[in-house]
Amino acid sequence: MNLAFYKTIEKSNASPKCRNVISLSVVENRYEIKDLATIAFNLTDKNHHKAVWIFEILAAENPELLLPFVDTICETCPKYQHESAIRGMSRIVFFLSTSKRITLTKDQKEKCIEVSLDWLIGDIKVAPKVYAMYTLSHFTKEFDWLKDELQNIIDKDFYAQSAGYKAAAREVLRQIQKQ
Repeated sequence: MNLAFYKTIEKSNASPKCRNVISLSVVENRYEIKDLATIAFNLTDKNHHKAVWIFEILAAENPELLLPFVDTICETCPKYQHESAIRGMSRIVFFLSTSKRITLTKDQKEKCIEVSLDWLIGDIKVAPKVYAMYTLSHFTKEFDWLKDELQNIIDKDFYAQSAGYKAAAREVLRQIQKQ
């Protein structure tokens, strides 16, 4: 691993400017993505959540760069415990699931659905729940059974959740009712 790159990740912070600088570096220096993956998928590394932040930006803006790591993402994402990493992974799963440049296998889709359901019903912050809803909503087009499941979960939890959750839930319910 490139020690200078690791130090860059270690010294990084959550500011958009900092994360964007590093993600641009990875785009320009593609060899860095392997080191980034090594950090992000090593849940014992104290900086793994920082590497996930960069993967999150890559998933949004350059999802094709994540192609070699899709299986690892699908296998690893349910194991994250750090709140910031869970938030980032929920966005990564959403971006990969909805990307027009990446085609997930049936197994990968099922893993994305499973982890999204876990996040949606789990005791975690609102942002991962919202991205889980959006991911699941996307998959209702292909997996019809998911419509009823998603609607039941949202209906059950709706009144106990925050305003942000409720706004996203209303949007998701409108989307699945149009189908």
